[in-house]
This record gives sequence, C-alpha cells and structure tokens, in this order.
Amino acid sequence: MPLRAILIAAALLLAACSRAPDAGVAQQITELHAQVDALQKAQAQAAQMQAPKAELGQQMLNLQIRHARLWAAGENQNWLLAQFQLAELNEALDDVVAENGDAAALQPQRLADVLPMMMKPAVSRLRDAIDNHDTQAFESAYDGLSAACSGCHRIADHGFLVIQRPKTPVLDNLKAVP
Repeated sequence: MPLRAILIAAALLLAACSRAPDAGVAQQITELHAQVDALQKAQAQAAQMQAPKAELGQQMLNLQIRHARLWAAGENQNWLLAQFQLAELNEALDDVVAENGDAAALQPQRLADVLPMMMKPAVSRLRDAIDNHDTQAFESAYDGLSAACSGCHRIADHGFLVIQRPKTPVLDNLKAVP
C-alpha cells in the first residue's frame, strides 16, 4: 500500500504543477523578461561605446614629462630607470598614434604616419645607448630625440615648440640617482 500512496501523491503533484499560472504571476514574468531584455540591450550599447580619446595637447605634455625624466635618469646613469622611462615614452608615442593619428595639425599628412617615421629611429638609438650603459651615446641619442620632436613640430607648423635638454627637473619628486 505505501507504493499506491506514493503514486497517488506523485500524480497529484504533477497535476498541480501543470496548471497555468494565474494572470498576476504571468504578468510579473513578462515584465521581468522585458527588464532583462532592456538591460542586455543597454549593456551591449555600453560595450560598443568608446572611452573619449585623450586630447593631443595632454598627450604631448605627458611626452614632455617622460622626456625630462629620461634625461634625469640617463644623466645619473640610472640605466634601469632610463629603460623604464624610455619604455613609457615609447608607449606614450604609440598612444598618440592610436588616439590622435588623424589630428588636424598635420593635414594632409597623418600624424599616424609622420610621428613613427620621425621618432622610432631616435628611440632605437636611445635604447641602444641605455642598453650599453654609454653616457656619451645616451647624450647624443637624447639630443637626436629632442631634434626629432622639434622636427615633428615644424612639420605640424608648430616650429615655436622646440624641445631641448631640461635645465631643471620638471618634477623633482622622482629619485633619479641609483
């Protein structure tokens, strides 16, 4: 008999589950589905939006700071810091190309074409000088980097922006002496 009772209970349970939900519950389920769809749509739209690109002047200021810190590191023969600053400067150059490669300043030429052509050889010479811990080669390559910066400014009709060796530290809170 216990088997018969279990079968009857199971049949009653199945019958109760197969009933259609009342109208209030069905309405709540419909509303929840609509909310989920709206959230998924908003999430997809947010994923497609890009972060605002950096302003070119801000990027140039970042490069100028990296340039100055690179000088301090090299002059103090802190080659590890010089490697770091050069890598940061190179990354900042790549960011300029990625975010402002079509900046109006160089039209009809593209900054994305001109900047790497002018800067990459100078960065490469600096990397070699730093890797070899060669102070004289560093100074010469650094001056070459400064000339490349100024040359790019001239091409952009901003020849009044001349980059040179720093006279004093821009930010003196970074210890440059190893």
